Amino acid sequence: MHSESVLRATFTILFSFLAVACSSEPREYDFAVSVAGGPQGWPVWVEDISFDETWSARGGALRGGYDRVPPGGAIVGISPKPAPSTVHARWFSFRTQTFYEVTFSLPEDLDGKLRKWYRDYPLDDYNHTLIVGFSGKGEALAWWEAFCNTCNYDRSHDFHTPLAEDVVAEIVEGDPGRYNVRTRDYVEEGIIPPPPAWLSRRADGDAVN
Repeated sequence: MHSESVLRATFTILFSFLAVACSSEPREYDFAVSVAGGPQGWPVWVEDISFDETWSARGGALRGGYDRVPPGGAIVGISPKPAPSTVHARWFSFRTQTFYEVTFSLPEDLDGKLRKWYRDYPLDDYNHTLIVGFSGKGEALAWWEAFCNTCNYDRSHDFHTPLAEDVVAEIVEGDPGRYNVRTRDYVEEGIIPPPPAWLSRRADGDAVN
Protein backbone atom coordinates (compact mmCIF):
# COMPACT_ATOMS: atom_id res chain seq x y z
CA MET A 1 0.00 0.00 0.00
CA HIS A 2 2.82 2.35 0.92
CA SER A 3 4.60 1.70 -2.40
CA GLU A 4 1.37 2.41 -4.32
CA SER A 5 1.00 5.74 -2.50
CA VAL A 6 4.58 6.68 -3.28
CA LEU A 7 4.12 5.71 -6.93
CA ARG A 8 0.90 7.71 -7.16
CA ALA A 9 2.57 10.74 -5.61
CA THR A 10 5.53 10.40 -7.98
CA PHE A 11 3.23 10.36 -11.02
CA THR A 12 1.31 13.36 -9.68
CA ILE A 13 4.51 15.36 -9.31
CA LEU A 14 5.73 14.27 -12.75
CA PHE A 15 2.49 15.28 -14.45
CA SER A 16 2.57 18.61 -12.61
CA PHE A 17 6.06 19.32 -13.96
CA LEU A 18 4.95 18.35 -17.47
CA ALA A 19 1.92 20.63 -17.25
CA VAL A 20 4.07 23.56 -16.13
CA ALA A 21 6.60 22.88 -18.91
CA CYS A 22 3.88 22.75 -21.56
CA SER A 23 2.20 25.91 -20.30
CA SER A 24 5.52 27.78 -20.46
CA GLU A 25 6.04 26.90 -24.14
CA PRO A 26 5.42 30.00 -26.30
CA ARG A 27 2.37 29.72 -28.52
CA GLU A 28 3.15 29.45 -32.22
CA TYR A 29 1.16 31.17 -34.96
CA ASP A 30 0.65 30.29 -38.60
CA PHE A 31 1.50 33.38 -40.66
CA ALA A 32 3.51 34.55 -43.66
CA VAL A 33 5.98 37.43 -43.93
CA SER A 34 5.56 40.17 -46.53
CA VAL A 35 8.55 42.40 -47.31
CA ALA A 36 7.92 45.85 -48.81
CA GLY A 37 10.39 48.29 -50.35
CA GLY A 38 10.21 51.65 -52.02
CA PRO A 39 8.34 53.93 -52.04
CA GLN A 40 8.00 54.30 -55.81
CA GLY A 41 11.20 55.73 -57.21
CA TRP A 42 13.22 54.54 -54.19
CA PRO A 43 14.11 50.89 -54.90
CA VAL A 44 16.15 48.91 -52.39
CA TRP A 45 18.01 45.64 -52.09
CA VAL A 46 17.35 44.01 -48.71
CA GLU A 47 20.42 41.97 -47.77
CA ASP A 48 19.30 40.57 -44.44
CA ILE A 49 16.12 40.30 -42.37
CA SER A 50 15.96 38.43 -39.06
CA PHE A 51 13.48 38.17 -36.21
CA ASP A 52 14.53 37.67 -32.59
CA GLU A 53 17.98 36.71 -33.95
CA THR A 54 16.59 33.19 -34.44
CA TRP A 55 14.83 33.04 -37.82
CA SER A 56 15.00 35.00 -41.06
CA ALA A 57 13.11 35.94 -44.22
CA ARG A 58 14.20 36.52 -47.79
CA GLY A 59 14.68 40.08 -49.05
CA GLY A 60 16.32 40.93 -52.38
CA ALA A 61 15.22 43.58 -54.88
CA LEU A 62 12.13 45.54 -53.81
CA ARG A 63 10.67 48.49 -55.69
CA GLY A 64 7.34 49.28 -54.04
CA GLY A 65 4.65 48.64 -51.48
CA TYR A 66 6.17 50.67 -48.65
CA ASP A 67 3.72 53.57 -48.93
CA ARG A 68 0.53 51.51 -49.38
CA VAL A 69 -2.11 50.97 -46.69
CA PRO A 70 -1.46 48.33 -45.63
CA PRO A 71 2.10 48.08 -46.96
CA GLY A 72 2.91 44.95 -48.91
CA GLY A 73 5.40 43.24 -51.14
CA ALA A 74 7.01 39.88 -51.72
CA ILE A 75 5.43 37.07 -49.65
CA VAL A 76 7.70 34.65 -47.78
CA GLY A 77 6.23 31.40 -46.48
CA ILE A 78 7.52 30.24 -43.09
CA SER A 79 6.73 27.53 -40.56
CA PRO A 80 4.62 28.52 -37.51
CA LYS A 81 6.50 30.84 -35.13
CA PRO A 82 5.94 32.51 -31.75
CA ALA A 83 5.08 36.20 -31.77
CA PRO A 84 8.37 37.96 -32.63
CA SER A 85 9.80 40.66 -30.39
CA THR A 86 12.47 42.30 -32.57
CA VAL A 87 13.25 42.90 -36.23
CA HIS A 88 16.76 43.38 -37.64
CA ALA A 89 17.52 44.32 -41.24
CA ARG A 90 20.24 45.65 -43.52
CA TRP A 91 19.53 47.08 -46.96
CA PHE A 92 20.90 49.20 -49.81
CA SER A 93 19.18 52.24 -51.34
CA PHE A 94 19.84 52.51 -55.08
CA ARG A 95 18.79 56.15 -55.19
CA THR A 96 21.11 57.36 -52.43
CA GLN A 97 23.77 54.63 -52.86
CA THR A 98 23.59 54.18 -49.10
CA PHE A 99 23.52 51.13 -46.82
CA TYR A 100 21.13 51.15 -43.87
CA GLU A 101 20.79 48.94 -40.82
CA VAL A 102 18.14 48.85 -38.12
CA THR A 103 16.99 46.83 -35.12
CA PHE A 104 13.61 47.71 -33.67
CA SER A 105 11.11 46.25 -31.21
CA LEU A 106 7.57 45.12 -31.86
CA PRO A 107 4.84 45.73 -29.22
CA GLU A 108 5.50 43.96 -25.92
CA ASP A 109 1.92 42.70 -25.84
CA LEU A 110 1.99 41.34 -29.40
CA ASP A 111 1.37 37.76 -28.25
CA GLY A 112 -1.81 38.84 -26.48
CA LYS A 113 -2.90 40.83 -29.52
CA LEU A 114 -2.30 37.85 -31.79
CA ARG A 115 -4.39 35.57 -29.59
CA LYS A 116 -7.31 38.00 -30.01
CA TRP A 117 -6.75 38.56 -33.74
CA TYR A 118 -6.63 34.83 -34.44
CA ARG A 119 -9.93 34.42 -32.58
CA ASP A 120 -11.53 37.34 -34.42
CA TYR A 121 -10.03 36.37 -37.79
CA PRO A 122 -9.75 32.55 -37.79
CA LEU A 123 -7.41 30.72 -40.13
CA ASP A 124 -10.32 28.97 -41.83
CA ASP A 125 -11.24 32.32 -43.39
CA TYR A 126 -8.15 34.52 -43.08
CA ASN A 127 -4.49 34.54 -44.05
CA HIS A 128 -2.37 36.27 -41.42
CA THR A 129 0.75 38.18 -42.49
CA LEU A 130 3.52 40.03 -40.68
CA ILE A 131 4.49 42.91 -42.97
CA VAL A 132 7.91 44.56 -42.71
CA GLY A 133 9.06 47.41 -44.93
CA PHE A 134 12.39 49.10 -45.64
CA SER A 135 12.50 52.34 -47.60
CA GLY A 136 15.15 53.84 -49.84
CA LYS A 137 14.97 56.89 -47.58
CA GLY A 138 16.32 54.92 -44.60
CA GLU A 139 13.13 54.15 -42.68
CA ALA A 140 11.47 50.92 -41.54
CA LEU A 141 8.01 49.77 -40.48
CA ALA A 142 6.00 46.72 -39.43
CA TRP A 143 2.29 45.92 -39.77
CA TRP A 144 -0.02 42.97 -39.15
CA GLU A 145 -2.67 41.96 -41.67
CA ALA A 146 -5.50 39.42 -41.70
CA PHE A 147 -6.69 38.98 -45.30
CA CYS A 148 -10.11 37.39 -45.81
CA ASN A 149 -9.82 34.61 -48.38
CA THR A 150 -13.52 33.68 -48.34
CA CYS A 151 -14.93 37.16 -48.95
CA ASN A 152 -14.48 37.27 -52.74
CA TYR A 153 -13.76 40.90 -53.63
CA ASP A 154 -15.22 42.44 -50.46
CA ARG A 155 -12.15 43.81 -48.71
CA SER A 156 -14.19 45.45 -45.93
CA HIS A 157 -13.70 42.29 -43.85
CA ASP A 158 -9.89 42.54 -43.92
CA PHE A 159 -7.97 43.65 -40.85
CA HIS A 160 -4.66 45.51 -40.71
CA THR A 161 -2.84 47.60 -38.13
CA PRO A 162 0.63 49.16 -37.71
CA LEU A 163 3.04 47.60 -35.22
CA ALA A 164 5.93 50.06 -35.74
CA GLU A 165 6.19 53.10 -38.02
CA ASP A 166 8.72 55.76 -39.00
CA VAL A 167 11.65 53.83 -37.55
CA VAL A 168 14.84 55.65 -38.56
CA ALA A 169 17.70 53.37 -39.61
CA GLU A 170 21.42 53.96 -39.18
CA ILE A 171 23.71 54.60 -42.15
CA VAL A 172 26.39 51.89 -42.21
CA GLU A 173 29.44 50.98 -44.25
CA GLY A 174 29.21 48.97 -47.46
CA ASP A 175 30.43 48.76 -51.05
CA PRO A 176 27.89 50.36 -53.43
CA GLY A 177 29.96 49.12 -56.38
CA ARG A 178 28.44 45.67 -55.85
CA TYR A 179 25.18 47.10 -57.18
CA ASN A 180 26.51 49.03 -60.20
CA VAL A 181 24.78 46.84 -62.79
CA ARG A 182 21.35 47.01 -61.15
CA THR A 183 21.80 50.75 -60.53
CA ARG A 184 22.51 51.23 -64.23
CA ASP A 185 19.39 49.23 -65.12
CA TYR A 186 17.20 51.36 -62.86
CA VAL A 187 18.66 54.55 -64.36
CA GLU A 188 18.10 53.35 -67.92
CA GLU A 189 14.51 52.33 -67.08
CA GLY A 190 13.87 55.81 -65.64
CA ILE A 191 13.12 54.46 -62.18
CA ILE A 192 15.78 56.62 -60.50
CA PRO A 193 17.94 59.56 -61.63
CA PRO A 194 21.67 58.88 -62.01
CA PRO A 195 23.15 58.99 -58.49
CA PRO A 196 26.11 61.43 -58.41
CA ALA A 197 28.33 58.89 -56.64
CA TRP A 198 27.42 56.21 -59.18
CA LEU A 199 28.35 58.40 -62.15
CA SER A 200 31.96 58.44 -60.99
CA ARG A 201 31.94 54.69 -60.44
CA ARG A 202 29.95 53.20 -63.30
CA ALA A 203 32.96 52.60 -65.55
CA ASP A 204 34.39 50.14 -63.02
CA GLY A 205 32.00 47.34 -64.06
CA ASP A 206 32.53 45.47 -60.78
CA ALA A 207 28.91 44.86 -59.79
CA VAL A 208 27.78 41.34 -59.09
CA ASN A 209 23.99 41.76 -58.92
